[in-house]
Amino acid sequence: MRSRNRLLITNLVTGSVLLGASLAHAEIIFEESFDDQPDWTSAMHSTDTVQRAATHIIPEGWFSIRQDPTWAPSKGYQDKHETIEILSSNAEKARGGVGKSFVSWRDSYDRGWNYWASESMLLKHFPEGYSELYVEFWIRFDPNWTRVAVPDRPNATSKMFRVSSWSGDGSEYGAFSDGNIGPIALWDHSLNRYGLRNSIALRGGPHSDNYKLASDDIPDVGKFIIPGSLGDLNLDFSTRLANMGPGGTQPIIADRANGGFVTEDTRGIVSHDQIFGPGDAWTKLAFYVKMNSASGVKDGVFRQWLNDKQIFVSTQIPWIRPSSTRDENAKWNLVAIGGNDFFQTYPNEDRREEWYSIDDLVIRTDIPDYVDSGNNVISVPPNPPAGFEVK
Repeated sequence: MRSRNRLLITNLVTGSVLLGASLAHAEIIFEESFDDQPDWTSAMHSTDTVQRAATHIIPEGWFSIRQDPTWAPSKGYQDKHETIEILSSNAEKARGGVGKSFVSWRDSYDRGWNYWASESMLLKHFPEGYSELYVEFWIRFDPNWTRVAVPDRPNATSKMFRVSSWSGDGSEYGAFSDGNIGPIALWDHSLNRYGLRNSIALRGGPHSDNYKLASDDIPDVGKFIIPGSLGDLNLDFSTRLANMGPGGTQPIIADRANGGFVTEDTRGIVSHDQIFGPGDAWTKLAFYVKMNSASGVKDGVFRQWLNDKQIFVSTQIPWIRPSSTRDENAKWNLVAIGGNDFFQTYPNEDRREEWYSIDDLVIRTDIPDYVDSGNNVISVPPNPPAGFEVK
């Protein structure tokens, strides 16, 4: 086990037994530091696009993976990388500089259309399902990660996290209006000429029915949904997050490039480095979803934190709406890190790869008490000193 400061709190909440009701509790249901995983890459044992624990060798404790590289040894490019790596040789990409982490490689490739050139998903399935889930993890980006939009090139987007409900039929990756998944909450890393976007996609259910969520469906944040989309929110990290902190306050977002804070009054482009830090800085992200109380009721929840500070909230989402063909008792039962990449920034002959690393993932059935503590102390991981190497 690596040596590092880790806050792992199990907040067990017990309720009274009333009229024979079972004991209610909230707890951590899954943790992953990747340190104890065997060395593995997404093409080490199979080149199948979808690989499941029942039929393939995948990371222990996980349900399935989906991988689809363009530049990789399995595609004949021996100097490149598979889309997912969990390797002891990548220790410098783990938190603290020791152990292992989930390393995803994205490939820049242009086929002349809206082609998503690489994919790297690691998926956890909870068959019992939950009415609410909280997920946190740490993320770090390649020092050579494309941090600004490149003029005259398509915008770059990488899907990195999602939580959803799967019917159990068909593919657990069938996230389409004719698939078996929904609702979905998804977060992307996205850059365009306006800077780094806080890109959130919301989809309805149950299980692909009522898949589209339009602006009128979600009263408190519908104005941010991109017209004509299926429920994609176009957010920056300044003006469009105003009043999204606890109790309608301004979110506390440290400017990790310039010092101070990113505020509602911040003008101009908010950059990748302002939010995620320069070089090899680590950032903590967290998300919470709660199903609506009944089909069609607009009281479902989605919350997002950055370094334990709430930066986005919606409490009026009709995740489940009436359906004549689907089970309206759908629960959250899938959590995935990684995703596919729309990345056409560099010439194909460059065979450009970039990585990001995810570590110390925690999934629980409640919101921990160490987020939104109510004070104004900024909890931001420091950048490592230049030239310092952990042996």
